[in-house]
Amino acid sequence: MVKNIALIILLAMSFIVQSAFAAQDPTTPLGWINNNSKVRVISQLPTLQSIICSDQHCSAILNGTAIGLGESIRGYKLTYLTDNTVTLSRGSKKWQLALFADNIRIN
Repeated sequence: MVKNIALIILLAMSFIVQSAFAAQDPTTPLGWINNNSKVRVISQLPTLQSIICSDQHCSAILNGTAIGLGESIRGYKLTYLTDNTVTLSRGSKKWQLALFADNIRIN
């Protein structure tokens, strides 16, 4: 009788341990911890490739797409445009992208 109870307890414990291992995804990267928080998608800023200006109109080439002032690309609205910078906005945030970096190093 005692052996049967011990065997039942041993089997129950093995099912508990086995279900704990099954709760983990075996394909997850090493060291990855799932904190079960909300998933936040971080969108990457479009890449400024060129600015084209004619006599009266300028447009920017962002990720291979020409857009004008007030138009949007991937959720970012083009709010300001000069001959070498653009300003993008999304919600209350703004980003300024420049064609050329200010910190040019010459060796």
